[in-house]
Amino acid sequence: MTQVRIQSETEVPQGWRYVVEVSRESGRRVLRMRLAWVDHNFWAGDRAVPPSRVAQAVVEYLLESRPDDELPDRFDAAMARRWSPEIDRELALRL
Repeated sequence: MTQVRIQSETEVPQGWRYVVEVSRESGRRVLRMRLAWVDHNFWAGDRAVPPSRVAQAVVEYLLESRPDDELPDRFDAAMARRWSPEIDRELALRL
């Protein structure tokens, strides 16, 4: 079973930067992800969803929807739309 845990959150200009730990049966990996406030607002909508929860949901979704693809060590959450165009609809159901 895959587990995703936010290790740290840092506020940066126009968003947040996260260190995310991904634990799988095959081992543990640390990713660095940026989440822009515009992406947070788009995915969270009018709901009061913390940015860290949106970041976690993005990583969880990408790992589930692309099980054979490795995520890069560093990426911007906006890239998720290119990798998985249906993420907008799916995150609305998860958050």
